[in-house]
This record gives sequence, C-alpha cells and structure tokens, in this order.
Amino acid sequence: MKHALYLACRSLLWHRGRSLTVVISVAVTIWLPTTVHVLLSLFRSEITSRSDATPLIVGARGSRMDLVLHALYFKGAPRVETTMADAQPVTAASLGVPIPLHIRYRTQPREGIDGAPIVGTSPEYFEFRKLDVQSGELPSLLGDCVVGARVATAMHLRTGDALFSAPRNAFDLAGEYPLKMKVTGILAAAHSPDDDAVFTDIRTAWIIDGIGHGHQELNSQTDAALLMNSSDTQTMTANAGVLPYTEVTPENIDSFHFHGEPNTFPLTAMIVVPADEKSRVRILGQFSSSDRPTQCLKPSEVVNELLSIVFRIEQLVWVCSIATGCATLLLLILVLVLSMRLRAEEMRTMFLLGCSRFTIVQLMGAEILLTVLAATVLAAAASWLTVTLAAERLGQLLFW
Repeated sequence: MKHALYLACRSLLWHRGRSLTVVISVAVTIWLPTTVHVLLSLFRSEITSRSDATPLIVGARGSRMDLVLHALYFKGAPRVETTMADAQPVTAASLGVPIPLHIRYRTQPREGIDGAPIVGTSPEYFEFRKLDVQSGELPSLLGDCVVGARVATAMHLRTGDALFSAPRNAFDLAGEYPLKMKVTGILAAAHSPDDDAVFTDIRTAWIIDGIGHGHQELNSQTDAALLMNSSDTQTMTANAGVLPYTEVTPENIDSFHFHGEPNTFPLTAMIVVPADEKSRVRILGQFSSSDRPTQCLKPSEVVNELLSIVFRIEQLVWVCSIATGCATLLLLILVLVLSMRLRAEEMRTMFLLGCSRFTIVQLMGAEILLTVLAATVLAAAASWLTVTLAAERLGQLLFW
C-alpha cells in the first residue's frame, strides 16, 4: 500500500490541474454545510444564553418578538410605551426586582462611526448582566454615562470624554435638544450587545426625552441678547432665547427638575427578576389578563419561536448541500472513468510489468483517498478561518 500511495501521489502531482479542480470541488461541497452548521450552532447558543438569563420582560402589548428583541438587543422601539406604574404589581407584593429600560435615542455619530443606542436604566442592570467597569466608574449623577467596550474602541473614547445624544427628528428644531453626556467609565468586554451600547441613568434618559430640564439663572452676567428690554433695571425677564440646558454641570445640576408624577414617566420595556419560582408564576398571572395594557413575556419561549423560523434556512442549506454533493460525486466518478480510459495504456504497461489487477485497483483507490483527504483538510481549514472571522460579527449582523 505504501508503494501505491507513492505512485498515486506522483500521478496527482503530474496531473495537477485536474487534481486541483477535483480537490476544490469536493472541498467546497464539504465546507458549505459544515460552516453553516457551526455558525448557526454558535448563533443559537449565543442568542439562547442571553434569553435564558433574562427571566421576564414587561412591556406594552403588541408584537412579542419586537418587545423581546428590543429589551435584549436594543433594536427598534415599541410603538406604545409603558410607564413606571406598571412595576407596582411587582414591587407592591415584593415579588421581584423590576429593572427599567428607556431605549429611544442614539448618540450622535463620531469620527464616521454610527451612533450607539442610549440605554437609560438603573444600577441593578449592571449587577443583573454582571457588567464590570474596566476603567472609571458607573454613572452617579445626571448627565453621566458609561460606554460598552466596542463603542469605546470604535469611537476612541476614554473616561472624561463627552458624548451627545442625537434627536430622533433632525428637522424638529424646537423639540428635542441634544444632551452632552460625560463618560465616567468604560465597561469591560462582555461579548454581548451590551458592548455596543451607552448606558446612563433612567433620569438622564428622561432629560433627553424632554421630561426633565434645567433653567438658566439670570443675573448681571447674563448675555443681554437673552433678556427682554425693560425700563426696570431691578427686574430681569428672559426672552425665548433662553433654552433648556444641554449639559449638566455642578453649577446647574440643582436647577434640573421633572414635570409630572414619576409613575407616569415613560419606559420602553422592563426586565423583571422574580424572587423565586413561585413569584415568577404570580407575576405571569398578574399580567395575563387581556384587559391590562401591558404584557409579561418569557424571553426564552419567544426566542425559541424565532429560532424555529430562522433555522429553517439550515434545512434549506442541507438540502442544497446534498444536491451539490450528489453532483460532485457524479463529477468525481466521471473524472475517474475518463482518467481510466486515458490511462488505459499506462495500466496495460503496469500489468505487463507484473502488477496484478489488485495492485492497479489499489493505485486508483489511493488516488481517490488522497484526493478526498486533501479536500477534507482544505475544507476544515476554510471552515476554521470562516468561523473565526465571522463568529464575532454574526450576532451583530443578525441582531446586535
């Protein structure tokens, strides 16, 4: 067999063009289904791990998938919002810990990089997601924010830098004012959607929303262009040029206030962490009534429904791969038959030199074995390279 392998290797090298064509054809046939299966398996494990780690999500009634993707991956925004009052059934009976989420705005683009979602939440979110600060500290004052690892890398942010919120409607000049936020910390890489977001206190998100604002103090140092003309030098009246602050500083932080009752302030979703399994069932029961404007979802169930749709693509890929494999097998058989006809004189010479028919069969089998082995090694290398390059970007391309 050693001599058959040697002769087969020399024969393949001599007919290198034909051999390379067959190897690449077989390698592609092996590479495509293998790579798709590995990538989809990685994606399945990543998306299910985040949903399984999130017990319950509360939000306004509507699309279940949109609400779950919004709360888990900060995508889109529900058409109808919920309020802080919807957390009262949970807090009143001490059934769990509600974590508010306000995700309606993004940061302004920086250095050619698209803006990141601004997630207004509470300190419990960082403990729940096990997010650690790599440098700096978590937000403690109005206007503070902490950025994810990928955002900091892409925008070249450091502790002490500033970020501006972007208005949802660029043509609404009298509506939403950008807020200048101070970066107080950089989060350590979590390899999750949290790396692509900017986190701030829920009250800061309400300031961006226009619910809270500050006013400029009028004194002798105030710009005259911002004052109405008055004959009374003891009275100062501001004109329409005095706008709400777009930056929270130690000097003006006390002037910031909110209009309305906190229970009526909007949220886009809530993550609820029940105290135990019994509390989880009670929470689901309280939100099960169709009369309530809110719904309580188990993310794992919704994500599994979504995966059942997404992974139909895998079945289609397998069907196409089987068809391609059959075509490649027929091509390989055709090449083998034609090769035997073209090498008929060569085989006859080997037979006359004393080689048995079994030895000739061994030689042909060795060529097939080496071809398939080379194609397998090439497909394995290509699959490893593809998975390495695409695994980090797969979740971002699909959801993140």
